[in-house]
Amino acid sequence: MRAMYLANYFVAGCIAFSLLGWIASLHPMARKIVLCLLAGVALVWAMCWLLDFSVSQWLRISVPQLQALLVSGLAMLLIGMGVFLCS
Repeated sequence: MRAMYLANYFVAGCIAFSLLGWIASLHPMARKIVLCLLAGVALVWAMCWLLDFSVSQWLRISVPQLQALLVSGLAMLLIGMGVFLCS
């Protein structure tokens, strides 16, 4: 995976998480839904770390590439949670 693609996925993920944070600030029920969605994403992220060899075979990428995606996913989640908490 090229660094350019990873940077593009990172920017798109940050935009998506920021959008979710903005939607959560609009209504209390939307906040609960976004929290459930973020918890689901965090659960899938943790399972991908635990099952990295089988997930990398399923996605047909190498393990270091999957780990790079997961690290950038963690950074996206942290930025999104920052926007969510500040709004």
